[in-house]
Amino acid sequence: MAAIAYANGGRGHRNLPARHDVVPHYHTYGWKFMNAERKRLVLESWDAIGRNHDRVAVTFYDRLFEIDAGARSLFAQTNMVAQRGKFVQMMGEIVRNLDWPRELIPTVSALGRRHVEYGVRDADYDRVREALFAALAAELGAGFNDEVRDAWEEAYALTAAVMKRGAHSGTASPASP
Repeated sequence: MAAIAYANGGRGHRNLPARHDVVPHYHTYGWKFMNAERKRLVLESWDAIGRNHDRVAVTFYDRLFEIDAGARSLFAQTNMVAQRGKFVQMMGEIVRNLDWPRELIPTVSALGRRHVEYGVRDADYDRVREALFAALAAELGAGFNDEVRDAWEEAYALTAAVMKRGAHSGTASPASP
């Protein structure tokens, strides 16, 4: 996967596209803005486990394969160390850009299109959610309280909606990471 280059060294959002019509209306993709408190909870909880992102990814995939044995076959030819890096990078991209749907929607939509090519179905998003929340809970412990969980529920629902919309809109570009 190609690294995402940021003019600001990877902190926060990227520069907005020059054309304002690059991304259709956010609601077309199922995007609704999260309130500031919930975005803060997601960002702070992700940052709190920053040193352990790879462990979160390991826990995520372990749990996913536990609850969906068939998912393991989707990764049979995959370098899981590299895959975990992709997972962490995309999660960071999503978390950092919750305020910037114009930036996030094309990336997440393309991710949804690529996942169709890998054999992912709409029903798989529930298992992914369960695996993600198990990984976050394992790493955050008591910090994954109801308030933080609700914030992650909203962020995940928004992200999954955009991915599903992207999945149903066509195929991913071969140049996609």
